[in-house]
Amino acid sequence: MANSEIQAILTQLYQVISGPEGFTRDWKRQQELFAPYAKVIRTSIDSQGNPQALVLSIQDYPENFQRLVGNAAFYEVETHNIIESFGNIAHAFSTYEAWRDSEKTQFIKRGINSIQLYNDGHGWKIVNMIWDDERPGLTMPAKYNPSTKTQSIPSSHPIV
Repeated sequence: MANSEIQAILTQLYQVISGPEGFTRDWKRQQELFAPYAKVIRTSIDSQGNPQALVLSIQDYPENFQRLVGNAAFYEVETHNIIESFGNIAHAFSTYEAWRDSEKTQFIKRGINSIQLYNDGHGWKIVNMIWDDERPGLTMPAKYNPSTKTQSIPSSHPIV
């Protein structure tokens, strides 16, 4: 039962940020999926190739997302996941692809969200989410991407 509840949360997570140009994202719904103390962590590499992480509270994420994406069309879809749970804790390794259009003709990027969840007795909530995108020199292993055709990874893409 836990995995189906967690899958429903993952589905909603991607739906909240995905939509056509001018789409008004439901940030209140997003915050309901997360514990109030949750952190979201965007990882990347700097211009010298060094790892870096931007740590945001779930309350600060919408402003950051809007600054990067604005009102542009943006579709992020889960293509695969591995969910593991034990008692009141769970982890999902959720593979995603991002597109500029709902027809999936304008590829942006692919990566993995590592999502920790906690069941507080009333339901599952995301407590932390950290992600990284494929880039030159970093390609996703097949076990995280078994059913997706390989896309060419652009050398530069917007980080969301």
